[in-house]
Amino acid sequence: MPHSLRETSIPSPRPLTLPHCWMVACVLFVGMLPMHATGADTPLEFAPYAFETERHGTIDAEVAFLDVPRRRDEPDGPRMRLRVVRLPATGGDGNAAPVVYLAGGPGGSGVGTARGPRWPMFEQVRRETDVLLFDQRGTGLFEPPPTCPYIQRFDDARPLDREVALAALRHTAARCIAHWREEGVDLAAYTTAESAADLEDLRRALGVPRLSLWGMSYGTHLALATLRLHGAGVERVVLIGVEGPDDTLKLPLAADALLADLADIAREQGFEDLTGMTRRVLAKLRQEPAQGRSLMHRGRQVTLGAYDAQLAIAASLGRRSTQQMLPLALRDAEEGDYDLLATLVLAVREQLGEFRAMPLAMELASGHSPDRRAMAETQANDSLFGDALNFPFPMVGDGLGLMDLGEAFRAPLQSDVPALFVSGTLDGRTPPANAEALLPGFSDAVHLRVRGASHDDELWLGNPKIAVHIADFLAGRRVSNAELEVPRPEMARGKLGLLMQTLGIGIGTMVVVNALLVLLVLVALTLLPRWRQRVGKSAAVTVRAGYRG
Repeated sequence: MPHSLRETSIPSPRPLTLPHCWMVACVLFVGMLPMHATGADTPLEFAPYAFETERHGTIDAEVAFLDVPRRRDEPDGPRMRLRVVRLPATGGDGNAAPVVYLAGGPGGSGVGTARGPRWPMFEQVRRETDVLLFDQRGTGLFEPPPTCPYIQRFDDARPLDREVALAALRHTAARCIAHWREEGVDLAAYTTAESAADLEDLRRALGVPRLSLWGMSYGTHLALATLRLHGAGVERVVLIGVEGPDDTLKLPLAADALLADLADIAREQGFEDLTGMTRRVLAKLRQEPAQGRSLMHRGRQVTLGAYDAQLAIAASLGRRSTQQMLPLALRDAEEGDYDLLATLVLAVREQLGEFRAMPLAMELASGHSPDRRAMAETQANDSLFGDALNFPFPMVGDGLGLMDLGEAFRAPLQSDVPALFVSGTLDGRTPPANAEALLPGFSDAVHLRVRGASHDDELWLGNPKIAVHIADFLAGRRVSNAELEVPRPEMARGKLGLLMQTLGIGIGTMVVVNALLVLLVLVALTLLPRWRQRVGKSAAVTVRAGYRG
């Protein structure tokens, strides 16, 4: 093992405390409710379920479990239970097909997504039809594969070397795969094709002729695979942040194009030449590594090099929360302060070192065509970020021996199923070009472009008309090509501003807070002389009284 890296094992689980025991008891209790795991030919039996959201209270829902084969080529082999939460329709005419929400990742939970800040979109859609929150195989609370006990830790005292890091990550991935196999995990069960078959089994268990599919990011990749493999059972599809059949490997120059778009926005907010700053910071780090201390990591200091910065900047382009931080981080770095950049670097390093069974197997099974890989490698030679946008893929998968679904799975898709594509113009994970490449294969498709949206919550909630378009489409009403706008990202101007953004406090609120602070200071300055005068009189009275005593 290279001396700049170390691989650690996850310690044994700590004894369960009272809160942990209570949580486990609740999970077991849910498993004992009067419901049954049912297969495709047995109707699902739903039981009442109190669906608790983070910000919008408790929703009356229903829960059931779908029993599916672990692998379709072993129908008599082991089986899996998949959780389905139904949000009953609160309106509609009863003609729209039930809608299944497919979370991104791979590895995200459909149930978990609806609990969070995106709930208003689910509430809008259920006004038209039932919404089914589907935890895909390998996700959620029930029957996920065990975690890998091996985590790759990178030495904070050394800059990341691409080749050394790749070798270490390959070694760790191989050890994880060996561990999962020893634990009886069949990694060939975790493919998008198997998940697509789960959706067909769900349709049959519900006893409906067709389902509509609504996916985000990887969830769109699964929805498109379901169209290809089981299209007769699909009514409509909504694809937010589209990942096509051969889009698993991202094109590096898309990151450069997005950086240029963000540079225009940053320039309007006082940051000149964001692309030039990026070039200069990378050039400086190639000459000499730098050190930064991350307050978000309890003051950890890290030595970072050019490849660290390429990884961190490329990752930051995807979502608004990090886009807003990037100009300030680069300006500070150019001036010799690498603390904010160190925060991004440490976040990326921590994510790189861990592997989970379901996402790794799914990612490698979907794979990439030879043409896509050749294009990505060619573009990496011209990109500011090299191959950082995909690292450590696809290289980490070479030679691991996991399933590949083949070129037929990744071939261009043709479909007559009505489709609504939703793309954010500042989406650094699934750019609008992905949707534009797929549109010619659909005979009945609409593209909703959301100007200013990244791969984040504003692609859902940044404009109320987004939810209206999606709900109307799923209800069967006519929807046309359109372009909507959301507020542009507000770049952090300083570390105080960044803290306010992290706490969810916008510029308008900051202005009000600052105005109140100024007002309080003025009031204090006005009252201070009067207070001193009163204190002086009081002290004089006290002294005179003392003399009299």
